[in-house]
Amino acid sequence: MLRIMIADDEERIRLGLAKIITKECEAYEVVGSYASALELLEDLPGKEVDVIITDIQMPGMDGLELIERLRGLRPEVQCVILSGYSEFEYARRALQFRVLEYLLKPVNKQDLFALLGRLLGETEKRRSEGQARREAWLREKLQGREPAHIEEAADLADREEAACIVIRGEEPVDLGQLRRWASGMSGTAFLETVPLSAHSACLLFGADPLLHPQGTADLGRLLAVSCTAGQKGRLSIGLGTVAREPHRWSEAYKEALRASHYAMYGSGRVLNASVVEIPDISVHGLFAKAEKELKPHTGVLDVPAIREVLQRFLHHLAELRPEKKQLHEVLEGTVFLLRQEIPEFIEGTEQQYGGSLQLEKLVYESLRFEEIGSQWLGMMTDLLDWSGERRSGQGNRVIGQVKKILTEDCQRDIDLPSLAAQVFLTPNYLSKLFKTETGQTLTEFLIGIRIQKAKELLKEHTELKTYEIGERVGYPDPAYFNKIFKKTVGFTPKEYRDTVR
Repeated sequence: MLRIMIADDEERIRLGLAKIITKECEAYEVVGSYASALELLEDLPGKEVDVIITDIQMPGMDGLELIERLRGLRPEVQCVILSGYSEFEYARRALQFRVLEYLLKPVNKQDLFALLGRLLGETEKRRSEGQARREAWLREKLQGREPAHIEEAADLADREEAACIVIRGEEPVDLGQLRRWASGMSGTAFLETVPLSAHSACLLFGADPLLHPQGTADLGRLLAVSCTAGQKGRLSIGLGTVAREPHRWSEAYKEALRASHYAMYGSGRVLNASVVEIPDISVHGLFAKAEKELKPHTGVLDVPAIREVLQRFLHHLAELRPEKKQLHEVLEGTVFLLRQEIPEFIEGTEQQYGGSLQLEKLVYESLRFEEIGSQWLGMMTDLLDWSGERRSGQGNRVIGQVKKILTEDCQRDIDLPSLAAQVFLTPNYLSKLFKTETGQTLTEFLIGIRIQKAKELLKEHTELKTYEIGERVGYPDPAYFNKIFKKTVGFTPKEYRDTVR
């Protein structure tokens, strides 16, 4: 939009210009038409204007004097001089020093429209750049930094009481629609729309005590309901509390952002929440309960049972309603627990998700708790199924490898951590897997191997003393060797040798 004022003491020229300008383009608006420079100056306060077209020769104050006055009052306004041929040389000399635009009388329409088109482009560019600087200033302020003073934000410098609304959309926020809505809102001392990203924006506002005496907090509740007019898709709206000083605007913004995330527990297309609704809760007890319920099923990788526990866990989270920060922590904690208990989870994450589940992105970008829970449970199920398939395919191979190690090195002390490291499993998981696959513990299997080896030596190497045989199979203590042999076989080593001679 190009807002234009016209000053010319000839009514025919003044009205004629206004008519052809407004008929040419909807983007041109004549906001005032005046017979003298003084009339224009009297009407200027409170007017929004981009271009002033003025005749040079006017009674009381000529056009160049008017322009000199405008330089002090509205330096950003573009000025265009209307001059006849007799005044052209005068106007040309003035233009050399004042860098103004001019049109010769009688005005040529093509020249006029070409000039206005160029001024419209320059004005829109300047306006856009100024708006961008204002928005950048506001973002700095809302994020807790103290931005340098700029002309575009001069009207905000002395604002005090303010509150914030954060709008987050499933689809991109229509800033044009949001600004059109804001321009029609009454009761505000100011109302700023600050884009944060393609899908989010912040409204900074304060109530006009005369137009809305109920105050800024009450106005915020009304704005939070109406600000979604014309917006598409699902939305989350968060309202913060009132900040009494400008240096607390960042707190108001952070509160509104928290509330917009907390709105995830609502239902419908548009979810609203105020920061005052957020309860102070802890999820540690719930996580501890889930951990306790998971442990019996992770060792044997009972996928249906684990999934059932996770579903109950999500149901209890929905009832408890933690904030997103807590929700993210507890979901990450559960994944960490499963990775510790089910080693295949780590490899599965690499194979299925490129090494990262991106839970933080899922939690903070989703608008609904149901979306977060459904996607998280889906990922857990995928990884559990993948782990089950992986385990069934590798179980026999791994157990065979462990048996081979124990059989070949039975005379050495073999500790569980080093044995697990050789087959790339955790000690806890190896113990559970071995028991599941063989029905024996690792210790029971090792004892069996040693005793079987001892029986063979007792039978085939009569020249060896029983304590020597004990040493060869990993029992350097003769008393302990006699004890464990008798417990397993039913005879002492000597008695056994006598029976097989």
